[in-house]
Amino acid sequence: MSEMRYVKFSEQGMRPNNEDCCNVVEIPGKRTLFVVCDGMGGHSCGDVASRTVSDVISAYWQEHQDSNDSSQKIQEAFEAAGQAIEKESERCMMGTTLVMASIEGNQATIAHAGDSRCYIIDIKGNVKYRTIDHVENGYLNNAFFTGLAQDVTPEIKVVELELFDRILLCSDGLYNAMDDSTLLHTLQCAKDVEQVADKYRLVCSEKATDNYSAIIIEID
Repeated sequence: MSEMRYVKFSEQGMRPNNEDCCNVVEIPGKRTLFVVCDGMGGHSCGDVASRTVSDVISAYWQEHQDSNDSSQKIQEAFEAAGQAIEKESERCMMGTTLVMASIEGNQATIAHAGDSRCYIIDIKGNVKYRTIDHVENGYLNNAFFTGLAQDVTPEIKVVELELFDRILLCSDGLYNAMDDSTLLHTLQCAKDVEQVADKYRLVCSEKATDNYSAIIIEID
């Protein structure tokens, strides 16, 4: 099972610039990687941080096309991204969260650091997996940030996929604009991924106070 449909968007919202970043890397016959990063608000160069980490992770997948998805592969990619952040941060302090899903056959390998999220639901709306934010006392405690970027520990989960499962990767700007019941009902009940995206964007255009980004995937 490797057929899927997906849609992605990333919007500035009410912020002066967009510090989110979404990447999709298709490796035909092998796997597809989806990445969402959210540059940390309140810090300089958030857009640089999110783009740097997203691009490094994406490049690692491209360069290791023959390597099956694994915890070791993710850890090595995170280490490369951490090194890149430290190099870029010679210019200014920066940080970013990350959530990713690599779909290989009927498995999704999910990894995250920070408070960008992954939700996976089945056709009945049952939540098969949801990431838990890396937040303690109101602060991110596990994300790419200057001086600590090489200490990031990815939280990894492998999920068995079934026909018509839907996956949402998103930044906090999206899920903070609606309650979980609205988010999950839309993900389940919209007729296709394009309609899910349209409904999310409509809500976010009215209620989001941050950049908002998402990748929505359906297994066909």
